[in-house]
Amino acid sequence: MKKAFFQDVNTLKINCKKSVFARGWEKDEIEVRYPENKECIINNDQGLLEINADSYCIISLPKNVKLSIEKINGNFDSAGELGLLNLETISGNCTIQSADSLVIEKVGGNCKIGFIGDDAKIEKVGGNLSFIDENGTLEIDGVGGNLSGQANNLSLISSVGGNIKINANQFSKGKNELRAGGSIKLNISDLENTVINAKAGGVASINYQENSEKFLNGKFEKKFDSGEKTVELRAGGNIKISDQKTDFEINQNFGSTDDAYVDEIEQKFKMRALQSSGFDFSDLFDFDSEIGEQIREKTNMADEKIRSAMEKMERKFSFKEEFGNIPRPPRPPSPPKPTRSPDESQSGTTKLSSISKEEKIMILQMLQDGKINAEEADRLLNALEQF
Repeated sequence: MKKAFFQDVNTLKINCKKSVFARGWEKDEIEVRYPENKECIINNDQGLLEINADSYCIISLPKNVKLSIEKINGNFDSAGELGLLNLETISGNCTIQSADSLVIEKVGGNCKIGFIGDDAKIEKVGGNLSFIDENGTLEIDGVGGNLSGQANNLSLISSVGGNIKINANQFSKGKNELRAGGSIKLNISDLENTVINAKAGGVASINYQENSEKFLNGKFEKKFDSGEKTVELRAGGNIKISDQKTDFEINQNFGSTDDAYVDEIEQKFKMRALQSSGFDFSDLFDFDSEIGEQIREKTNMADEKIRSAMEKMERKFSFKEEFGNIPRPPRPPSPPKPTRSPDESQSGTTKLSSISKEEKIMILQMLQDGKINAEEADRLLNALEQF
């Protein structure tokens, strides 16, 4: 691959029709590697370095240079420490070992972030998203797969197609909303001044400050102190909240900044570039629209899972919610069962109703008093039949 070197660069912008590997290093210059048989237009003007590549690229840059990716039609992988990182559109997967500050608009595949030093904003990820954010505030919009990670402060208004599993110190001020097609598990150290409203298709539970509660109907609302921060949770599966942090592994396998490793990446890119037919169809596809549609489909499926699970839970508990715990009148002692002949035992018998005469009279009286309507009376009779 051909190499080019640049100094006195403040911002690096990249458009690439294949994959990009970025390495953070301590040198004060930028190195660009690209296949000799593919076009790569590079423009350096007053601290702004722009790269438009028809094939694969390898970039080595110092931490003080802002890296801005406008569009990559393949994967984006980084190793080492990067500074300010802005990713607009990545059609494939995205792995970032370390960045001081991060903004991601669209990733079509999976996204893995090893370390974020400050604030991060992630809008749309089509696959799974895993992250570690040590000091800043993390904002996440939509994730098509699972969401897992560790953060100091959370500021989330997000729909997730799969499960959510997060360790965090606290929620940021304002409104937070989390919707998951699967289950939600949050380990939050500090719920001071927080209101939590949870609705799950399964069981909801909260364990905070040595108090533990479980809600079999999947719903609860808890207010801690002034309640300035609101957290709304909706899940197709279970919801579990605890102030006890649990250890769960986030895959930390990233590339290396060693020259030998980068040379290996170069050989792989070089072979792929030689094997390409020379025809480029990437301009025929609207990756932005495809990624957006992919994420919309997955998050819509998550909303459908949530809705279906909650409807099932609502049906399960509708009797208690509508009618309360209606005391059942005492039943008279059952008369002894008559002795049947063998012929009678072999013949079928009609199943007797489990509703007593007194219960039927009570329901009819409620109907007559206007406490329930005819439809509700019929539902109540059916419900008692199941006891």
